[in-house]
Amino acid sequence: MTKIFNKMRSAVAQLSQMSKPSLFLARSVLIASAAVTLSLVGGRQLGILEPIELTAYDQMVRWRPESKPDSRLLVVGITEADIQKLKQWPISDRKIAEILQKLEKMQPAVIGLDVLRDVPLGDGREELSKVLQKNDRIIGVCLVTDGNPNNPGSPPPPGMSENRVGFADFGVDPGGILRRALLFMKPPEIQGTSLAEKHLCNDSSKVLFSFNLQLTLRYLQGQKILPKLAPDQSLWLGETQLKQLQTNDGGYSNADVRGYQILINYRGRQQVANQVTITDILEGKVDPNLVRDKIVLIGYTTETVKDYFYTPYSAQQQNNQFMPGIVAHAQVISQLLSAVLDQRPMFWFWPEWAEVLWIAGWSIVGGTVASRMAHPAHLVLAFGGLLSGCCAIGFGIFMLGGWVPVAAPALALIFTGGSIVSADRFNKAGYGKAISDRVKQVFKIEIDQAKKEQQVAEITESEFFKELQQKKDKLRLSKKETSEQPPAAPEEITASVPSMPQAESQPDEYLAQLQQKAKQQKQRAAATAAENASKTAGAIDAGAVSSGGETKPDEEFSDLQAKAKQMRQRRSEEKKIKDQKIDNLAGKEDLGGKEE
Repeated sequence: MTKIFNKMRSAVAQLSQMSKPSLFLARSVLIASAAVTLSLVGGRQLGILEPIELTAYDQMVRWRPESKPDSRLLVVGITEADIQKLKQWPISDRKIAEILQKLEKMQPAVIGLDVLRDVPLGDGREELSKVLQKNDRIIGVCLVTDGNPNNPGSPPPPGMSENRVGFADFGVDPGGILRRALLFMKPPEIQGTSLAEKHLCNDSSKVLFSFNLQLTLRYLQGQKILPKLAPDQSLWLGETQLKQLQTNDGGYSNADVRGYQILINYRGRQQVANQVTITDILEGKVDPNLVRDKIVLIGYTTETVKDYFYTPYSAQQQNNQFMPGIVAHAQVISQLLSAVLDQRPMFWFWPEWAEVLWIAGWSIVGGTVASRMAHPAHLVLAFGGLLSGCCAIGFGIFMLGGWVPVAAPALALIFTGGSIVSADRFNKAGYGKAISDRVKQVFKIEIDQAKKEQQVAEITESEFFKELQQKKDKLRLSKKETSEQPPAAPEEITASVPSMPQAESQPDEYLAQLQQKAKQQKQRAAATAAENASKTAGAIDAGAVSSGGETKPDEEFSDLQAKAKQMRQRRSEEKKIKDQKIDNLAGKEDLGGKEE
């Protein structure tokens, strides 16, 4: 049994020795991964990574295959050619009324007029007002104020009820790129005094639906699908939830998500639906089947009106960089209809804790691969494959309707791998060991100094040291008593050559000689004269007392010196502070004996 136990213990020891390098590498990878992950998460919170994530989002939008035009919609564009042919700018109220009447005869499901008619334009104002009041399938637009008194917004066309008006505003990201759609909101309150009249789109007490949402709801009414607001204030269309965009969803960081916003799921670059022109409508060139039971949108498609937006498709495009506003509305309507009727998924997002784990996972993968590969070429190929895999997984999730961070995990992979490789090269070059030795030396000096201080404290608290202190105090007291005795007569101090004193007058004459010596010593040492004279007088006085047979300081001092020498022999060089204090005290006692 003993042999078996010894073999098992030896095997465990060998495994422990073999696992030490692996444990060291694992610890290094985890430390580097934690540091990189925390840095990237902090950078995301500060918005540093948002431009990179949005660029990656735009690229994934361009990579997606385009869907076929939505047959439930028809876009009637007002082009530059229409303006030149009609010789009208802007298009008059009479022409707009004529277009609406021709479309109405073709029996559309709903007509969206994305043309501002807040003031009369040309002739036919009354005619247009009658058409708008009579036909309840027409939805008009207005523009919401931004709270500035000089920008009070634009009111809806005349004669339209509030439930047939929607705002045409979009939420635009920094850089002017359209990625989000507002579904409903409250207009902000106008600050200060405004000279403009109050209307629907600057009334902060109203909740307004967007132009595209109004058209979608009107179309779904014919499908017996009604909207409802859940207790958590989320909007549902039938069994489909239109999840509200949050401030840090996807690649956003502290985005402005006021109102109720969603991420636009574009159907394609331009051809979101069938398109005709107003000239085609006026000349009767449009197939009625393109209009019947469809959502018809009328708006400007010419760049002259400046009603267009940059989109994710705008990058690297020389032509067709802009998407007209009416087409952008068609994109949102098609997205909502497809989500409700075709089960096309809305964009969804991971919670923040899942995104942190996603970033940390790629960071650990990068650190692990870097720690296992030594050849530079193999390392580069491995990291190229990992980056491709990271982007491929992110794009695959995007195709399923999810938007997860792509730039952050890719950077985590690179930074962690780079830090592991750099640390390995640093250690192999010897710099790490040199710095480690230097740090250890500094800590060793501090520890030795602390140890010496502890030893000094032990010496000062010992009984022997206290005994020395008491004897030192007694000597000082005797010196003080001697200095308080009255000095000898002047004539005795100034005697030229003192003769051998008689037995009865020996102490007084001897004291006079000592005072004379003290005076001479004062002249030789200016700064320390008083202290030296006091020490000399005290020491000689101690000798005088000893000569009278009362005490024996020589024997006492010798005993102290012997003890001090024994203490010095017992202590090593690490106890130099103790020896110095004892030597100083012994030196003072020796000085008293020598002076005598």
